[in-house]
Amino acid sequence: MQYEKQLRKKEQPIKHQWLSALVMAFIALPFIALLFLCAYGFIVWFGQMLFWGPPS
Repeated sequence: MQYEKQLRKKEQPIKHQWLSALVMAFIALPFIALLFLCAYGFIVWFGQMLFWGPPS
């Protein structure tokens, strides 16, 4: 009985780790990559407005 309770306690974090890994892989990391891409585009656009001018 005691051993089964310990097994259940050990299974819970593993499931939680898989859920966290899936959320990171399919939601958080693509969102962070999109933010970096938008920030880079904004920096290039703003730099062209102020310093470099449009590409020729």
